[in-house]
Amino acid sequence: MGARPRSEVRRARGRFTVRASSLQFLIEWAYGIEPAQHPNAPSWLATERYDITAKAEGNPTEDEMKAMLRTLLADRFHLRAHMEQRTLPVLLLSLGKTPPKMTPAKDGESHGIHAEPRSLDGKMSFHIAATAVSVDQLCSILGRQLEHVLLNRTGLAGEYDFEMDFTPDSAGANPMDAAHLLSALREQLGFNVKSDKAPLDVLVIDNVEKAAAGN
Repeated sequence: MGARPRSEVRRARGRFTVRASSLQFLIEWAYGIEPAQHPNAPSWLATERYDITAKAEGNPTEDEMKAMLRTLLADRFHLRAHMEQRTLPVLLLSLGKTPPKMTPAKDGESHGIHAEPRSLDGKMSFHIAATAVSVDQLCSILGRQLEHVLLNRTGLAGEYDFEMDFTPDSAGANPMDAAHLLSALREQLGFNVKSDKAPLDVLVIDNVEKAAAGN
């Protein structure tokens, strides 16, 4: 069996291009939700892969691009869904006793998170370098790995540059498991993280269909 193609998402100048993406990811991005916020989704949403290209006039905002994608999902996949509010387990990210170990992004700096795998003494680790990333975006990215919604309670706005290293304690361990992620947030960036419950919007999928090849 061949390796699954790597997903690729690009947004630039009104063009939204996706290669080998799951429909689950597209729905989450279009509706601004995390995996925990669509509990009744069919399993094939995470496994079926699609290429999608959408265009808009001018230079639309991210919210406008998301609205365009929601329309595409309804047209191509017959997606119908509605929002409900439910109380769910969450993680709360807050400031620690000292300022977080992040620096304000430079003017004109490109947005990105780059993960570089490294091997040391038989252990696989990852070095993460982030540029022009907001705390909300950091919460969204790490919340997916933690399988919980991670809520930003830091009060920090704007975009930041920062680095993190995820190194397992033993060979063969997953450097991106929850324990290492939480440790990095606390010890490397200086945040506090605690468990709680909070009311969240949940996307209830009423209908979704696989798209025929070539659609």
